[in-house]
Amino acid sequence: MLSTGLLILTNPSRITTLLPVINKHVLKTLYIQYLPEKNLITPGNHSIKLPKLPCYAQIVANIYKVASNNCSRLDIRILLTHIKNPGFTIINTKNPVEIIIFDQIYNTKVVDTFIQDCLANISEGCSYITLDNEQNDKKCNDTDECSTKDLQTYKSVVLGGTFDRLHNGHKIILSEAVLYSREKLTVGVTNTNMLTGKLLWELIEPCSKRITDVKDFLEDVDSSLTYDIVPINDMYGPTKDDPTFEMIVVSEETRRGGDKVNSLRLQKNLNELVIHEVKLLADENHRAYEENKISSSNQRIRLLGKRLGKSINKDKPLKPYIIGLIGGIASGKSSVIEKVQKFGAGFVNCDKIAHDLYLPGKRCFQTIVTHFGTGILNADGFINRKALSNIVFNDKEQLNKLNSLMWPLILEEAKRKINELYIGGYNVIFMEAAVLIQANWQNECHEIWACIIPPEEAIKRIMKRNILSEDEAKQRIEMQPSNLDQIKEANVVICTLWDHDFTEKQVQNAWEELKTYLSQHSAD
Repeated sequence: MLSTGLLILTNPSRITTLLPVINKHVLKTLYIQYLPEKNLITPGNHSIKLPKLPCYAQIVANIYKVASNNCSRLDIRILLTHIKNPGFTIINTKNPVEIIIFDQIYNTKVVDTFIQDCLANISEGCSYITLDNEQNDKKCNDTDECSTKDLQTYKSVVLGGTFDRLHNGHKIILSEAVLYSREKLTVGVTNTNMLTGKLLWELIEPCSKRITDVKDFLEDVDSSLTYDIVPINDMYGPTKDDPTFEMIVVSEETRRGGDKVNSLRLQKNLNELVIHEVKLLADENHRAYEENKISSSNQRIRLLGKRLGKSINKDKPLKPYIIGLIGGIASGKSSVIEKVQKFGAGFVNCDKIAHDLYLPGKRCFQTIVTHFGTGILNADGFINRKALSNIVFNDKEQLNKLNSLMWPLILEEAKRKINELYIGGYNVIFMEAAVLIQANWQNECHEIWACIIPPEEAIKRIMKRNILSEDEAKQRIEMQPSNLDQIKEANVVICTLWDHDFTEKQVQNAWEELKTYLSQHSAD
């Protein structure tokens, strides 16, 4: 398979049958150039009859919709420059084209001339294929019910969004904004402070990457416009004070936001923006717990239980293979451990080790009592862990002192237990350590799995399980690393927000990917 392909499409009604075939030839990126009426661009031939732009917007949306349902693996990019500017004869793409696919048969001379004169970026040895069948003469139904009115374009258009892991729904709204723009398109990309209300927001890509991805896509599909891609810290972004904007593009969900923008602009004596609303793209393949539309939230849910592509600690021998399990209080770590033990993994509980180290006669018992005083002891002479917790969770300096006493001893004992389990036949061993990040034990593990839940859910669980007030529960959460901090360290993320079955599915997926990884590297 080749990395990048270009489809020359003359009949959009064939896209449903074409894409599954193309999926066998192209691995990563598929550019699509729509050339209606079975004509190829040639220098001096600008007489191709193009559909009205509203109709073309519908065709573009339909292609992305079909792509989502038939080949979601491919990065589809429908080229727009030629449709907006029929005088353009050169097809330019950022990635060099390695294979060209035609949806009908042309003679060799026509194809060779087209490739030589009209493609600006092709790889050495670029090949081509034709995909002709009985559907070739089928009339393009996409244009039958289109508006016959020409589309009014605007000098300066604006839109905003999160644009996390650019998907085909994003590409539709961005493409329609491009079609409406004559000179400049401004895109506001939501910054971190606007994301915390979104599902699994901690998995959203950095703003800088999302800006780069949006700019890369836009410059690829239409290089004739000026693009201004900016981070925004509120719902208005640059729309609140830029007098040059003429149109705002919104989705069905954000229409009310467009109305609020206009209300603010009128208050500031700025021109009211024309609002263009784009329909949401249904996700026909959505599963339980997912939205029924193509969305970034769905993509983030699908990352759960998957290897995130972060580097694995390869400096350690593969056996025993040690996985650090981290997660905040009440995040569901025990549930995950229960499941991986059924798969055959060993388990070392650092919290249990710490608990045992508090017992009378253990190495650090007297040190802790000497430092914190006999007020932390029960009548039976054992350390009252709740009393000790009340001290350290209200005084960061005292917490740091306790940690400096305990952490080295916990790690030493954990290593001893890991070695015992390995001798006993366990090749994969989980080390549950809530303090792993703070204690800098990352290099003690081959990889790290993180359990997360939204803080508000964690508070509910803590209040119920530990019989604490809401303020006490919040305080416990604030004393530990955030979900975001834990995800930064994680190779796998598991969220126990949903029911038992979905947690089990996440763990099962992660375990199967782990087995595949180990089998591939066992001979290294």
